[in-house]
Amino acid sequence: MGATLQKIQDILLENFPEIGDMAVTAETKLGEIPGWDSMVAVNLQMFLDELFHVVIILDLLNEETTLGDLVTFIENPDKMAGANKNK
Repeated sequence: MGATLQKIQDILLENFPEIGDMAVTAETKLGEIPGWDSMVAVNLQMFLDELFHVVIILDLLNEETTLGDLVTFIENPDKMAGANKNK
């Protein structure tokens, strides 16, 4: 989880300056990111696809999804499919 989480944190800090000095951890929910909305979700989806070559289902990039959840989806795409069925 460590390297993947670090890359996600780097993406967020580099591309979403509104985060500022906010602590970004595995427990951080996407909805806690200042200015989080559907456009930010789409941008994050693009950045994650470019870096990890995994398309996160847009419905899963919601306010309750944590960075730890993103790591799980990236490292084990089968869990992403299962999470999407539960929506």
